[in-house]
Amino acid sequence: MESRFLWWDQEILGLADGIGGDWMCAVRLPVHEIEDDLRAAVAVEGARVLLKAPTGSGKSTTVPGMLRDAGLEGRILVIEPRRMAARMLAGWVARQRGGALGGEVGYAVRFDKKYGRDSKIVYLTDGLFQRWLQDDPELGGVSAVVFDEFHERRLAVDVALGRCLELQESLRPDLRVVVMSATLETRGLAEFLEPATILEAGGRTFPVEISYRSSKPVRDRSGRVGEVPMWDQMAAACKEALADPECGDVLCFLPGTHEIRRTVELLTNAGWAREREVFPLYSGLPPAAQEAAVGPCRRGKIIVSTNVAETSLTIEGVRTVIDSGLARVSGFDPRRGISTLLVQKISRAAADQRAGRAGRTAAGRCIRLWSESEHGRREGFEVPEVRRVDLSEAVLLLKSSGVEEVSDFRWLEAPTKEGLERAEGLLHDLGALSVHDREGHATVSELGRSMASLPLEPRYARLMMAGVEQGCVGEMAFVCAVVQGEGVWATKKGGGGDFIRKEDYTDFQAEWRGFDAAAGMNFDPRRVSQFGVHGRGAREVAQSFDRLLKLASRRGWPTEAVDFSGRREAVGRAMLAGFSDRLGVKLGEATLACRLVGKRRGKLDENSAARRSAVFVAAEMTEVEGREVVTYLKRATAIDVEWLKEVFPEDLSERDGAAWDEKRRCVVARREMRFRDLVLESKDSDLGVNLDAAAEELAKRVLAGDLILKKWDAAVEQWCARLACLSEWMPEMELPSWGEEDKAAAVAQICHGSTRYKEIKDASVWPVLKDWLSAPQRAVLDSYAPERIDLANSRSAKVTYEHGKDPWIGLRVRDLFGVWETPTVAGGKVPILVHVQAPNQRAWQMTKDLESFWRSGYTQMRKDLAGRYPKHPWPEDPKSFK
Repeated sequence: MESRFLWWDQEILGLADGIGGDWMCAVRLPVHEIEDDLRAAVAVEGARVLLKAPTGSGKSTTVPGMLRDAGLEGRILVIEPRRMAARMLAGWVARQRGGALGGEVGYAVRFDKKYGRDSKIVYLTDGLFQRWLQDDPELGGVSAVVFDEFHERRLAVDVALGRCLELQESLRPDLRVVVMSATLETRGLAEFLEPATILEAGGRTFPVEISYRSSKPVRDRSGRVGEVPMWDQMAAACKEALADPECGDVLCFLPGTHEIRRTVELLTNAGWAREREVFPLYSGLPPAAQEAAVGPCRRGKIIVSTNVAETSLTIEGVRTVIDSGLARVSGFDPRRGISTLLVQKISRAAADQRAGRAGRTAAGRCIRLWSESEHGRREGFEVPEVRRVDLSEAVLLLKSSGVEEVSDFRWLEAPTKEGLERAEGLLHDLGALSVHDREGHATVSELGRSMASLPLEPRYARLMMAGVEQGCVGEMAFVCAVVQGEGVWATKKGGGGDFIRKEDYTDFQAEWRGFDAAAGMNFDPRRVSQFGVHGRGAREVAQSFDRLLKLASRRGWPTEAVDFSGRREAVGRAMLAGFSDRLGVKLGEATLACRLVGKRRGKLDENSAARRSAVFVAAEMTEVEGREVVTYLKRATAIDVEWLKEVFPEDLSERDGAAWDEKRRCVVARREMRFRDLVLESKDSDLGVNLDAAAEELAKRVLAGDLILKKWDAAVEQWCARLACLSEWMPEMELPSWGEEDKAAAVAQICHGSTRYKEIKDASVWPVLKDWLSAPQRAVLDSYAPERIDLANSRSAKVTYEHGKDPWIGLRVRDLFGVWETPTVAGGKVPILVHVQAPNQRAWQMTKDLESFWRSGYTQMRKDLAGRYPKHPWPEDPKSFK
């Protein structure tokens, strides 16, 4: 196993100096109570253990050692969702067991490794374990895999757990699997792991007092109403907490680094916080800064953190937690193929996990910056990543490991069909999947297998392969390094003003110049910040870039000095190979709004080198929530249409079509060049307009509300609603459905034969709708979903239909005398919602149970309204009224 794993183990992970500090010591923890049961469980080959233990039980630090001491001879892998936790837990456990980090106990995280051939307990991130499984699918030399903090439900963990269980049942019946969680509902997981031993340990926690602080809207100087900024709310809560002499150290939870920086700045400059050290804490900080935040401090401290501090290590001294209740969550919209980065409300389980940080060593307090009523409305648990992130890497790795149909894989919770289809579509675009085999499965191509062997996401693996094909390996290695890290610029909005050149064709040219300049200054933060460069971010890019160049060298790929300017065509073609699904064109010369493949829209960065190009690809496409949700396109590269003809000839087409001419208010003939579904060029054609295409174009305008059919009135809408409702209520009648596609087809039929708006503006609608149904079907519609119904008191009432809602009638109460039972439609299957109206014809009560209204509701109505409307009959017994 060692030799097969070391190719990426040595080069991609690198080495670290280890973690210093002896501020923690071994103590007896609640999890020790189940040690004998755990030892007995793992004594059996193929054991599966589900351990539920709350915050403070010691499961992350103690269980791996218990397994080792139980006599398991092979290596024990402990899977952690966060790099910081993997590093620090390994250091703690190494000291707890009396050894040096990297000896018996070690760790492996991205670009950082400290373990050797003799290490028996290795903490590693889920992403690296996924790659370990890919390189050594039999897990040679591994005796147990421990999945820690499983409740976070990471996609890589879900996939790895499924693969481990299948491995147990085939080639490795001796492998032990332990799943540990603090907050997860374990019933479904227990069934998934069956047969499994279920253990539960108590927690070493103290009571935590929970209080809520809901912010009230405020007016700014311009009079606009808005929310108090989160950092101001956090600072105010900190001031309140510090007034309590028993508050201990304070841990503040915020959604992201921007909010952390603003809060740290406020606290550092506040006179009332001068006695405290203020520490930021987030995953991107250097290890030394992370250790300073969680380590001992002579003075009291305030830690301002993202959700990295929710789990794993106890932070000694924390007795007060202030929780914003928010987290910045990455996601993926499979329908549009857009990555999202939105601030979202955390679940109740995550809030409990955060509050538990205050009760680890003594009684504590948690201040939640939202209301108690809102807390009750929050989701119980977080949405699993399998339901919200891009699945392309998981699909490629599973298929390359022999899983023919990914939907049939052993999922704890299956991904959506839409998400899998989008992932396979992207892999097809990248060339990683070939045509379907005889059984209908998409199979992995040779290119796909090469991509799967690289420790990169599929898109970036394809970029590296394209770099080999086009002779620009160095440039693509830089692109991969900079896009997957924090980047070079000091702000998320971008930068590079001092490094942008008018002749640039890609935004990576300026980023390379900034990076090169930072490297010349040895990434000194003070020096590089003058140029808008982020020193630590640029240093991390250097690490990643160096590893990728070493990987290329080891594989024999030719690498030369990076020269973006001299390799324009090679870089452009390579970027096209990796980002063809993000090809875009601007809507016009004077706008940054763009159309992209997949009928998507976005906004190109105003300083982009591609803003003058007719066609471009965007390496970064993110939907960000601010005052409004905007899809930003950054790190763009200009593309020549001729390259499309050579690289993707099957996806490029020219055809005669129809387009709307706003000035003439008519449809004209156009010659279009398309890449997949994206119109790249559109020119007027001398050919006559195709009437079918013209009808579609006119219908599209009508449905969008740009054009109006005057005779498509309320009566027509009611007919549509009646048909849509009845086809759903009574499928046995076999009526045609009526949805958006049906409406579009009907409108196109009305428009057929016309090319100008004036020809359809007053067009008759009913002939098309009447022909939509046969004579028997029209009779069924009129019988079972009538426009009016006859009531038991010989009156009639108009029925209003709306798809997805109850049909309803509205009558004054006097007109309902004699209607003692709820009327129905659809042959008695669907009760009508009755709007019982006051004499002023305003609804006083809405009910589908008239019998109940007459028994009790009428009495109350009579009591409330009889005095206001004395001329209206109000008999004490309505059934006696004639």
